[in-house]
Amino acid sequence: MLRRFALHSALALALFSSAAVASEPREIEKSYNARVGEQLFLKLPGDPEKGYKWRFNPGASAGAHLVNVDPLGWLLAKKGVSIFFQELSVLNVAVKAKAAGRADLAFDYYRDVGRRRFTKTRYFRIDIRP
Repeated sequence: MLRRFALHSALALALFSSAAVASEPREIEKSYNARVGEQLFLKLPGDPEKGYKWRFNPGASAGAHLVNVDPLGWLLAKKGVSIFFQELSVLNVAVKAKAAGRADLAFDYYRDVGRRRFTKTRYFRIDIRP
């Protein structure tokens, strides 16, 4: 009897905890305003030589159909003073507004070693006016 109660409690906890995670709002890193046809540039810091990179995640984005996302490539931003982090590189991403609405764009930060391990996702909001 006690074992069955524990099993039901564990299932209820799993159900409610997963529902809470699914309903949590996304934390928007930065918001932009744009007009249809306007192009914005996002800058995402990383270290591609050590395998730390960014990729656009259309599945986790909302309103991705309202924009074109074009990664332009990495630029060396500056040399660091730390012995652990020597160079700061920045991925430049062009975002062109195609239609009016709101786009919440998700970018995954990962380290490319064997299987990809995502370390975090950043969201950018683009409010597009006609």
